[in-house]
Amino acid sequence: MKPTFKENKKVHYVIMVACFIYGGVSLIILIFQVYYFLRSGQFTFAGDVRPERLVNITHFSSVGHARFSALLSPFIIISFLGSIISIFAGISLLDLLRKKERKEITKDVVDSMIMPDEKIVIKELEGNNGELTQSDLVKNTKLSKVKVHRIIKRLESLGIISKYPYGVTNKIKLEKRFYEE
Repeated sequence: MKPTFKENKKVHYVIMVACFIYGGVSLIILIFQVYYFLRSGQFTFAGDVRPERLVNITHFSSVGHARFSALLSPFIIISFLGSIISIFAGISLLDLLRKKERKEITKDVVDSMIMPDEKIVIKELEGNNGELTQSDLVKNTKLSKVKVHRIIKRLESLGIISKYPYGVTNKIKLEKRFYEE
């Protein structure tokens, strides 16, 4: 049996926090690496015109090469990419958790508002990929045509389902925010 969202909620939050921690630590390491290159003299800016830098043209070109290699240090690139990827993973996981929580709360509210016969119609729709014709609903639920019509009208007014003409009958669709795909 597939674990539910409530069972995995703590695991998802732990992973999200780990992503943010790793991203933050990677950014701190990146800052220390750039600071190290600045302090060690391996990293210079193009506008650095100190007299000792301009004495020898060959020295200036080697400094330019050191500047280029310091910027492309594999550790700096890995730290930068790791922190960016980790932070984006944490943000996307946070967004996913919020969407699932909203969906769960909405479903709980709807469950508390609807009647047992309405639950039967919703379960039947869920079992058929979220949509069914009105005549098939009557057959499958074994409720009367009038009862199904009233249920559909009420659920449509609550925004739980949508009704579309479909030949001589209607196509009933469960709204995506209520239907687990």
